Amino acid sequence: MKETGKVVKAIDKTLKKKSSFADTCKKVSKMSLYLMAFLLPILFLPWTANVLDFNKQALLIFLVFISVFAWLLNVLISGRVKINLGLVHIPVGVLLLVYLVSTIFSSWRHGSFWGWPLVTSESLITVICLVLLYILVVNIFEKKEIFHFLSFMVFSAGLACFYGILQLFGLYLIPIGFTRAQSFNTLGSVNILGITAAVLLPLTIMMIIALKKKLYRILFGIAALIFTITLLALNFYIAWWLVIAGAALIFAFGMQRRDLFDNRWLILPMFFLAIGLMFAFFRFSIPGMPQMPVEFFLRQAPTLKISTKALQENPVIGTGPGTFSYVFAKHKDISFNQSDLWNTGFTWGSSKALTVLATVGALGALAFVVLLAVFLFYGTLFLFKKKETDDYMFNWSLGLGVFISFMVLSISYFLYSSNLTLDFIYFALIASFIALIYSEKKEFELKPSSLITLIFTFGITVTFVFGLGLFILEGQRYVSSVNYLSGISLWQKGETDLSLMKLERAVSISPGIDLYWRELAQAYLNNINIVANKQDLTIDERRQAVQASINRAVNAGKVSSDTNPASVENWSARGFVYQSMIGTVGGTKDWAVEAYKEAAKLAPSNPIHPTQAGISILSHVALLGEDASQERSELLEEAANFFRKAIELKTDYAPAHFQLARVYLAQGRQDEMVLSLENAKQAAPFDVGLAFQLGLVYFQKQDYVKAAAELERAVVLNPNYANALYFLGLTYYELGEKNMAIALFERILELNPGHEVATRILENMKTGKRALAGISEPETPIVPIEEIEE
Repeated sequence: MKETGKVVKAIDKTLKKKSSFADTCKKVSKMSLYLMAFLLPILFLPWTANVLDFNKQALLIFLVFISVFAWLLNVLISGRVKINLGLVHIPVGVLLLVYLVSTIFSSWRHGSFWGWPLVTSESLITVICLVLLYILVVNIFEKKEIFHFLSFMVFSAGLACFYGILQLFGLYLIPIGFTRAQSFNTLGSVNILGITAAVLLPLTIMMIIALKKKLYRILFGIAALIFTITLLALNFYIAWWLVIAGAALIFAFGMQRRDLFDNRWLILPMFFLAIGLMFAFFRFSIPGMPQMPVEFFLRQAPTLKISTKALQENPVIGTGPGTFSYVFAKHKDISFNQSDLWNTGFTWGSSKALTVLATVGALGALAFVVLLAVFLFYGTLFLFKKKETDDYMFNWSLGLGVFISFMVLSISYFLYSSNLTLDFIYFALIASFIALIYSEKKEFELKPSSLITLIFTFGITVTFVFGLGLFILEGQRYVSSVNYLSGISLWQKGETDLSLMKLERAVSISPGIDLYWRELAQAYLNNINIVANKQDLTIDERRQAVQASINRAVNAGKVSSDTNPASVENWSARGFVYQSMIGTVGGTKDWAVEAYKEAAKLAPSNPIHPTQAGISILSHVALLGEDASQERSELLEEAANFFRKAIELKTDYAPAHFQLARVYLAQGRQDEMVLSLENAKQAAPFDVGLAFQLGLVYFQKQDYVKAAAELERAVVLNPNYANALYFLGLTYYELGEKNMAIALFERILELNPGHEVATRILENMKTGKRALAGISEPETPIVPIEEIEE
């Protein structure tokens, strides 16, 4: 009997240990979600290129899978699992499936899966983690814990808004370079800051109404006050319309359920409704509020047009999650070239809805609409269903706040873009609401010999392996991003060797990221001149170092476009690398032209790429001998056609006009050359090099009046421009303005003491001789104006 008692005690002790460990796993799972809700809105880290969403995504991946692992361990140890089953979960699964299929057929699968350097919030891995978040919340949280989860999220967003307000007023609590900007906050853009405040305001109001504890009411009251100040400071019209929608919905449901609602509390939504209407309609500014940073975003009409064109090419599953920048470059209207933002790329459309339509196709848009419709249907049933329980009033009020905040965020998806924080809030609200209205869970017992246990164990194993693999890959991505930013920073400080080492490490860790290869190619290209001028190397060593940098630059440029052929930036950078090698490496002229042609296919309305293709040809023409007149003539006409194409795309594109003038000069077509330069002048009136060049042309044509006008313009733009002063002095001399000419050459000698030619000319003019007596006539140089790079 004693032995039996010992065995029983041992078994009991073992069971208690198992139970204790299982409870610990359950707590870890829940604490991970609480931590996520609090940290994600306020997190930013300075050691990666993308300080916000890239780090938030890393946090999301880490904490979601920690929570999943802990939950699964709890299930394995306890031998029991409670699952929230129901048809209401199907739309979430369908959305994930659509994103999976769209990613598989994406124009760049790596970017669509991981996000950065594409849009992080739209990536498949982000959607996977948000769906896992949904599964965890609806399965492991009780109703009271939902309140705690939402409270962490609201308070964190309140802190983020408070920090954003301080930034707007120039009070930089964390002055570390990039944070010393009025527009910086931990949520995203300043407009996203306003939208977040508008989205969470209804939930905060309902918390104030429903809670009985004074401390909670004070805390949520402070949060509501911060959200209100944020809205007033930003004065963003879309945010005000969202406030109107949220306040109107609270008022409508409050009037409908007067049996639950104390009508005295309706003053809160009525107040915000009045404030929202006033600011939305009258658009006035509050005295004392800071000037808002300018934020550029696409309007609805051009986005709809672009999305429609993209939908015609990829109607079902789109171009892939996060690829709107490629869609924009390919389908933007040529009229964009007449605006100041003609060379600006946009990673988002005017709204999340239209962006999803273009990138995830009709199926993606339909999946979101179905999710919204199902949520609206079940939410309406819950809010109008009467149920007598002790905590019904609190659950109904909390559910109403969650429901209205979700509806406001859904409306914002049709009016503005999104980011990872807003998408996190979106899924957190869905999961919380479903957990509130469908709290009953079905329990399964995992018996050792049952089929369901085998299936569940297999699923757990796959999840563990998949999650562990993601942990490793995400860790590699993070380390490579840190090395990339470090390499760029070191390059800016002039530490070339260390910079190249960091960039090389970045591409070795994450070879699938095209941005790293593209930047590495540019670094190798810039390094050519550096190693060529190193005096501590012998001539042979310098030659070998230069050749090595050339080979590496060409290889890195090629790998970038091979890694992601859908990126116009990769082809443009590859073309520039080849263009820089013309005259050094054989065949690079043709390679450069072909690369720019590929870039032009991906961005057909951009004038830069045909212009650069033409410049590549002119660089090759300059190397031809006198016996290649036929080839020179053909190549000049080919270059001219590229420049004419660029001018068709953007009539005021100065570089194309100027380069076309170079062609006409080489062809001996003087009148057409002057016309092209005049056109370039109209497009770039403040370009000093162009003013100088045009003045020289008129000087050579002996039209001294026009030459003086252009050279005077060049001197006004740059008073110390010695070459312009030189030719302007000669022009004044030809116009009979001898004293003015002498004054200019005296000025030249002040800038260039002892200049032999200027001294001789000045002596000639003072002694009454011809200015250029004994001096050869100056040639007309071609001074290229600055080319605009993408």
